[in-house]
Amino acid sequence: MNDSLHSDLSPKDAATKGYIVAGPSGVANVSKLEKFYEDYLNKTRNSITLARYTDEGDPTYVDLELNGEELLYTYDNSWDEFGGQNKGVRKTSCTQMGIRTGPRADSNGTEYFLTSCRDNIGYSDLDKKEYFLLFIDDNKNK
Repeated sequence: MNDSLHSDLSPKDAATKGYIVAGPSGVANVSKLEKFYEDYLNKTRNSITLARYTDEGDPTYVDLELNGEELLYTYDNSWDEFGGQNKGVRKTSCTQMGIRTGPRADSNGTEYFLTSCRDNIGYSDLDKKEYFLLFIDDNKNK
């Protein structure tokens, strides 16, 4: 069907597999993203998978691999029923991972993102040339 390494997992099944999960039902395994960020700062090898769910319940996956020098970023929306014409797996590499804290819409929290990337495979923020990874709402992660 496609080049996806993933399947159409429920949020519960994705969390059980150890994925970092975010969607309408909340977040799971956030500590793995925090650890990955620490490893990025320390240039330590690590890899994680994020499963982000649409309002309709479809997963989009982000695989991040840290090889000590750069971040290998794979975006996979193969399972998003409303993903449009450009569904599939896209990859690039980035040299910077960042976090910012503060307001986002009507929430306060921490946002994780990638920047300084080799290719534009669909930037989340074209002006800043960033890929959004995850927003953790301070009020929902207590």
